[in-house]
Amino acid sequence: MDDFLFRVDDGPGVGAGHLMRCLALAEEICQSGRKVHLLATRPSVLHHRWRATGADVMIRDCRIGSEEDLAVTLQAASLLDADWVVVDGYGFTVDWLDAVGGERNTLCMDDVGVRDPSVALVLNHNPGAEQRYAGSYRRCRKALLGSDWFLLRSEFKDQVRCPENGQILVCLGGEDLDNRTLNVIQALVACRGVDFGVDVVCNDAQFAGIAEMAELAVSAGRRFQVHPGPLALAPLMGRAHVMICGGGVTAVEALSMGLNVVAIVLADNQAEGIAYLANTGALDVVQVTGDWAEYAASAALEYVARSGSTNDHKMPFKFYWGGAGRVFARMIAQ
Repeated sequence: MDDFLFRVDDGPGVGAGHLMRCLALAEEICQSGRKVHLLATRPSVLHHRWRATGADVMIRDCRIGSEEDLAVTLQAASLLDADWVVVDGYGFTVDWLDAVGGERNTLCMDDVGVRDPSVALVLNHNPGAEQRYAGSYRRCRKALLGSDWFLLRSEFKDQVRCPENGQILVCLGGEDLDNRTLNVIQALVACRGVDFGVDVVCNDAQFAGIAEMAELAVSAGRRFQVHPGPLALAPLMGRAHVMICGGGVTAVEALSMGLNVVAIVLADNQAEGIAYLANTGALDVVQVTGDWAEYAASAALEYVARSGSTNDHKMPFKFYWGGAGRVFARMIAQ
């Protein structure tokens, strides 16, 4: 068992989370001495992270989830004699997944329990998935559900955390098309009476507006740094006291490092997992309605105000660090 083919994309309308969570599993596979191949439909600035692990990256220009995509994927799996195909993305139908699963051992990454493909493994690693989706996957051989299987990249496990008092990290993802990051920064800059610093991660399209906001923040006496993405988040998380982020994979990554988290629900598929975490007391959750940006800023600053006290953190989230290794072991045992 030597070759593993990943079929996953990122980019506009897709986001980066699929590609980056699969990278955690790819790291585990490569460390075992086996070979990883990534098949994508478009080039990505994040592909260098895969190549750095030893993965081979192939680009085939076709529509995600199309018949051509299926033919290309099956051809690549056949040429590589891939032992496993890992598929992650919302553009793949049940029929598409069934076709791949009929040819190869297939692991399907899922989030919301709507698709029920006939594959070897379905992985839904979102917090509370074992409760919400226990009966959703009936056609697969095995469903791996919940945060015990969470795919955490090595950078988060290896990062030494040295939080700086009052340091806030803001990152709403590389696909923040509505520039909600700027709304959060504006709300933070408008606050008075609390000393804080900000690291903000933004994409190139946002940079001009946020750079202007940085000048305003600095003139108001704030410690403020702008970091054009994509970049490794772990070092910035390592110095942060609190993080304002989207409600997807990044929120769980931040919790795994012990950060206070204010999570903003930016997509429907984030809502249930983040609500589960909020109900455990692990984080604050913000819906994008009304004065949402002001609420997110005030929630973050409440943590800053309590910085250094014995009650400055939410209830710790019980997190199992070996999720990627457990998933890989289950694949090998299949």
